[in-house]
Amino acid sequence: MGIKIIRNNKLWMEEEAILHLEKIAHFDGVEDVVGLPDLHESKVPVGMTVKSKDVIYPFLIGNDIGCGMSLFDTNIKLKKFNTEKYVKKLSNTKLIGKYSIGGGNHFAEYQKIEKIFNKEEAKKINLHQNHLFMLVHSGSRKLGDNIYREYASLEGLTVGSREFKKYLVLHQKAVEYARENRIGVVNALMDKIEVKYDNHLIIDCMHNYLGYDDGYFYHHKGSISARSEYAVIAGSRGSYSYVVKCIPTEETLFSISHGSGRKWARNLCKGRLETKYKKDELKTTKLKSQVICDNQLLYEEATEAYKDIEDVIDTLLEYKTIELVARLKPLVTYKC
Repeated sequence: MGIKIIRNNKLWMEEEAILHLEKIAHFDGVEDVVGLPDLHESKVPVGMTVKSKDVIYPFLIGNDIGCGMSLFDTNIKLKKFNTEKYVKKLSNTKLIGKYSIGGGNHFAEYQKIEKIFNKEEAKKINLHQNHLFMLVHSGSRKLGDNIYREYASLEGLTVGSREFKKYLVLHQKAVEYARENRIGVVNALMDKIEVKYDNHLIIDCMHNYLGYDDGYFYHHKGSISARSEYAVIAGSRGSYSYVVKCIPTEETLFSISHGSGRKWARNLCKGRLETKYKKDELKTTKLKSQVICDNQLLYEEATEAYKDIEDVIDTLLEYKTIELVARLKPLVTYKC
């Protein structure tokens, strides 16, 4: 049984989250716990992977089973992208129906490739520098929440038990729906823009789910399996996101960060920012991208509320868990 925190001297790390990991490390059946650079405290720490044998803990995965990032190439040429048109159309859009983004830090973001670091790897996954891309962060929504409510009070499920088998079936349904939901979101939003598009899924990487490999279970809460060949690590709005090639290493429990990670609790954001910025000022980021969301989320999801994505990326590079493929620049971020 051990705990490993993936960090460097530049990276701020929340002490409460580390203490929480120490408690989890003493659960029955838990063998190893890793806290990744985006680690932060919540009901259970986000940005962690927990390795166990013979028992699983559904509450560690939480209510948004299958939550992840999907990167799509819209096949729209960048020269045809019009920020004003997209903002105008999306500002009057609410996704109501089967597919939705959800609250909190979930989003859909129009992006462009700002820089390619590895042309060979970019070519393998068909990253076209002159195309418009969309990154969708969402999960299983109400389905995942219903599963969580059923299992949240159970401390652990013994492998092979009836409840264990039932949870795995429900877990898989949530994972499949979460993937379907991300595809549904991108199609719904492109329909609202009223432009011709042909979406191609480039990368799909989950960060809330239960994995299994070589006799062990891996509880991913805000962590991506590095056994995936490629992943997207998302920055906060107004900062870059990165396409990376994963390098599986046992030191990190074969995991990498899913994003930059929160720095401020949500209830602190408005008080810290409303005297510094007017609401309209938060709708245009330092990278000149535009943000569409309700007023409360303008504060809660501000760039200042998150760690610096560059520090997270630098740490992962130091630990040799990723190779950079491309850097993505936000154009319009939609959070309604």
